[in-house]
Amino acid sequence: MLVNKGTIIVQMLELIFPAVIIAIFGAIFFISRRREKARTEKLATISQELGYPFQAAMDPERLERLVAFPLMNIGRGKKIENVISVDCPSADIAIFDYRYVTGHGKSRRVLRQTAMSVESTGLVHPVFNLRPEGFWSKVGSVFGGQDIDFVEHPSFSEKYVLKGESEEEVRIYMDTILLDFFAVQDNICCEAREGTILYYHRYTRVARREILICKALTRFPKGKKN
Repeated sequence: MLVNKGTIIVQMLELIFPAVIIAIFGAIFFISRRREKARTEKLATISQELGYPFQAAMDPERLERLVAFPLMNIGRGKKIENVISVDCPSADIAIFDYRYVTGHGKSRRVLRQTAMSVESTGLVHPVFNLRPEGFWSKVGSVFGGQDIDFVEHPSFSEKYVLKGESEEEVRIYMDTILLDFFAVQDNICCEAREGTILYYHRYTRVARREILICKALTRFPKGKKN
């Protein structure tokens, strides 16, 4: 019985192509796992050197406490891991990796970034969201979208979009010290809910955590106390 050569080639491709795809995805998964393991080990070493507790595993309790924040409401498959806890008598301070998934199929993306949370019953601040100003936020402002600007501090206002439940309270809270602080930062986001402030750089994971810790804990404004 004669078999068409073209048919044989098609059959071979049907067998080989899925195997190649599986092999490629397997390699990507393996490399990603190895890279994440190396990052976790490096962060654990840094944390130990600094004398701070480290938790590599997922932290669902912290994720639940932060569920009201806009960052934590993006995508699905959300995880908080590689948590460095900073002992502080008046606040629970943590620096961690936040992972979430957006899109489906070919558009599916796994996003990871570093964030810092400051939780304290002593923090007194309004509810607000601060993020870098981009093209679409400028368009939104033209059509009436909220953006609290400070005429006396144009460098801040040109750089950020600031929204809050009470504009009056936000204006009172954002004094010159805070405006100056944010004005010299790059690509920073800050979200505040009752008793908690979340601080992060968009789509960025910090490679050397000790840099973030030192800068954040010595310079980041923790809010006004009672």
